[in-house]
Amino acid sequence: MTRALAIANDPVVEEAATEFLGANGSATGAVLCGFFAAAGAYAGVLLGPVSVLAAGVGAGARAFDGRLRQPGLGTRRPRGFKADEEVPDEARVAVPASIPAALVAHAYDGGHSLASIVKPGISRAQRAGAAARASLLRLVRTGGAGAFTDVSFVRPLLRVAGPSQGGLLTTTDFSQVPDVDHEATLRDGLYEPPWAEEGAATDTTELGVGCAVCAVDVRGNFAALSYRRLVDGFLLEDLELEAPLAAVPVKRGVARVAPGAPLSAPAPIAIRTDGAGAIVEVLAAPNAARLDVATAPFVLRRSASSKQVEALRR
Repeated sequence: MTRALAIANDPVVEEAATEFLGANGSATGAVLCGFFAAAGAYAGVLLGPVSVLAAGVGAGARAFDGRLRQPGLGTRRPRGFKADEEVPDEARVAVPASIPAALVAHAYDGGHSLASIVKPGISRAQRAGAAARASLLRLVRTGGAGAFTDVSFVRPLLRVAGPSQGGLLTTTDFSQVPDVDHEATLRDGLYEPPWAEEGAATDTTELGVGCAVCAVDVRGNFAALSYRRLVDGFLLEDLELEAPLAAVPVKRGVARVAPGAPLSAPAPIAIRTDGAGAIVEVLAAPNAARLDVATAPFVLRRSASSKQVEALRR
């Protein structure tokens, strides 16, 4: 056993998170580092939904909401599609919020530099021959939250999924960072993202494969991050990324989903406390719609006496 440990269902992610912890990094920084490694290695990660959960000694738990948002802010309601009309893929491209969620979580953590967290992602993108994806991650490294509103990120999205292409994305969708910071829900000794229950009913057909990473650091901080990995999404060639088709198209005679509203996604991660309220475990069930403590396939458990951390893979 060891005093710091990371676990994930993707070896690329687990390697990055483990190396980050080995450099005396924080648990939150480790799961973010793992996520960015995946975002660099694969085209179908960065534009998908993300949920982050973090808790420290005496600090409670926070949840960071990187779910997709319904597009269409700042514009009048479109006429909408007829019931029998084919809806183009462009009308289903949603607003990604993974970058804001990750960067707000990093700011809350206050640990290592953002550059050290994003570095493995840039390296993985370069190794994959994805120069545009590597360039975008460099923008995240240098621009922080400003990357979400930067023209080099926004313009390629609008070019393929804006109103002129039959899509709903607008410049206003990217004009400000969405609200992503929330207090985690505590029920029966278990901290979860507030949207975990809603996410359990999500149709994940268009969201790809479930993935997660958990970490515990030497200071006794716990963190978990869940995300989705697309294998055949909507291609944005200029960014070398794939987007999930998760937005709800506007239909005639049907109330539209409010622009800016979060779109449901599974968040099968949790942090467990003991009877005295001390944090003892972080858990994840990457492929599940909702985490079940009894069957969670990935668990990191920390001993309050020895401070050692053990990994359980079920």
